[in-house]
Amino acid sequence: MGRAIVSRVTTMVSACLWLTACAGQGSSPTQTPTAPSPAPPATYALTGSVSDQQTGRAIASALVHVMDGVDANKAAVTDSNGTYALTGLHAGEFNLNVTASGYSVLAQKVAVQADTRLSFALQAARRTISGTVTDATSRGVLPNILIVVSNGASAGQSTRTDAAGNYTLTGISAEITSLQASATSYLTSNWAVPAGGDVRVNIVMTRTSGPAPTPIPVPPPTDPPPPSDGVVITFRTGAGDLTTYTESGFTVSPTAASWFFSGYGVPAPSLQFSTVAGVTIEGEIKMTAGGTRFQFKSVDVYSSTTPIPYVFTGLAGSATVFSVAGRQGNTFGNFATVANGQPNASIDTLLIRLTNAAALCCGNPMGLDNIVVTR
Repeated sequence: MGRAIVSRVTTMVSACLWLTACAGQGSSPTQTPTAPSPAPPATYALTGSVSDQQTGRAIASALVHVMDGVDANKAAVTDSNGTYALTGLHAGEFNLNVTASGYSVLAQKVAVQADTRLSFALQAARRTISGTVTDATSRGVLPNILIVVSNGASAGQSTRTDAAGNYTLTGISAEITSLQASATSYLTSNWAVPAGGDVRVNIVMTRTSGPAPTPIPVPPPTDPPPPSDGVVITFRTGAGDLTTYTESGFTVSPTAASWFFSGYGVPAPSLQFSTVAGVTIEGEIKMTAGGTRFQFKSVDVYSSTTPIPYVFTGLAGSATVFSVAGRQGNTFGNFATVANGQPNASIDTLLIRLTNAAALCCGNPMGLDNIVVTR
């Protein structure tokens, strides 16, 4: 019987120890460690500036806009110095649009993997402004009225109305601008032109006092007669911006500055480029004849308000045959013929370079017309 009691006690103690261990486990369960929160993805800044491609001046209020990707629709506007900052951008590639009033849209793919600086140069958009000028009293058309772009990137570009009172200004900046119309016995008239594409602006002019004499239309100029063994490049079929122009077997293309065909010439159109107030730029064109030789005789040059420094360079192959430099005085809005000092030199390439140094007051268009060559 004693063994039975001992056995029972031993069993009870074992059971108690087992229950105690279980109770202990129940009161202190094993804790699963919590995983740390993932770090937020890194973001970066895209900074830089927006400027005018032709003049280099800063463009304020330009919009820099993310078009797609995880940061789609993020945007920044440039300040008065043309600078912008896009922050909080995620790493990756996306398409960016840069827009500003009076300029063509610039679209560019951008890759950001760290803080990045990227600047953009916008090209001024061009358009045609046309219309008719009439008398406020008689409602008759007014020929030979001077029409001038009075502000904006195309300030100084001008033309005159034809015999039917019509005018056309081509290659004008697409930004907001103004036209000024003036004539003897009429009040000078200013007309606002909204930003955008091609537009028609009809101008009505008021006489200063009493009946004014009927304006006498200026007969349209005719093409200068070509030399007996040559041609005159008149640019008669040119329009818009100059890329490549061909006439009489000769090809003309720009090599410096942005050239455009103007509605003013001797006769129109002529080939011009512009600069803004206080800024100097050089414009150059190249003329070839499909590899054949020719001689350069003269060219008509134009400036609205400044003298015209020029350099004529003739090449044969890669060798320079001549380089003639000079300075045509202020033509006061007219064309002047400048002769080449080496008219008999045989060349296959002609470079004409003009320096456009606008006065501090206003922008200035400069250009050329009627390139005379012989073969």
